[in-house]
Amino acid sequence: MCELGKRLKEAREAKGLELAQVAEALKVRRAVLEALEECRFDELPEPPLARGYLRRYAQLLGLDPAPLLMLYPSSKPQTSEPTTAPNSTTALSLGWLWAVLLALLLGLLGWWGYRALNRPSTAAPTPTPSTPIAPPPPKLVSLRIATQPSGARVYLDGFLLGQAPLEARVEAGERTLRIEAPGYQKYEQALTLQTDRNLSFALTPAPGTTPPANPTVPTPSAGLVLRLEGISWVRVTDARTGRLLYEGTVPGGTQLNYPLPVVVRVGNAGVVRAIVNGQDRGRMGNMGQVVTQRFGE
Repeated sequence: MCELGKRLKEAREAKGLELAQVAEALKVRRAVLEALEECRFDELPEPPLARGYLRRYAQLLGLDPAPLLMLYPSSKPQTSEPTTAPNSTTALSLGWLWAVLLALLLGLLGWWGYRALNRPSTAAPTPTPSTPIAPPPPKLVSLRIATQPSGARVYLDGFLLGQAPLEARVEAGERTLRIEAPGYQKYEQALTLQTDRNLSFALTPAPGTTPPANPTVPTPSAGLVLRLEGISWVRVTDARTGRLLYEGTVPGGTQLNYPLPVVVRVGNAGVVRAIVNGQDRGRMGNMGQVVTQRFGE
């Protein structure tokens, strides 16, 4: 196992996550994650797409993706084509040719050695290899999203950010925003994120349907508020019915709100702060710790 796969597997096992859980959270095939951990790079898609999977896998595990991306090969390994064995006549001709070339090479080496021994030493010092420079960290900007109705699910480049209204720290660049809500038409647009953005969207009801009533979003003084101070996988379920309210990887700077009582399970408890009915309960645990807590019972 190469160094890249070893780091990924150790970080995943330290969080108590199975490959199936990670594949579901990232919405990628399990075979892709297995190939990354076992360093079977020839089974992965093209390098730009595979490096994108590696970046998001590292972020889910709470790892810095930059050093891992430096370990990923820049291109797929090339397999050598089988060569046809030459026949005996060709082999004999090649043998004579190699003998002549070897004789010429030995003569040139002897002449060069004689000249080198009788020439004043002007050897330049051996250059020392330069230390590779780590790539700069990606630029982050603040993205605020509000929707009418509130509670719509917000996706960025296909990955769930959370439910509106929300605020998240995301990488700058060309991104694709998608917003979905039951009973409303899906909204999608390309965004150029270079500075902080504050966006608001009024969703259009889907033809022939009656949109559901605007869901109630708890205020910070009522219910549970989860404030993400870093990236973490989060799952929230209703404590009474067991209904899944949310599951996904949440970036740092995001705030999630839920009515009580709920059960919360997180994969990086050291970056998740819980506020219950306006009272700050502090972080749910330590960095990299998988924790399950019940609130409101």
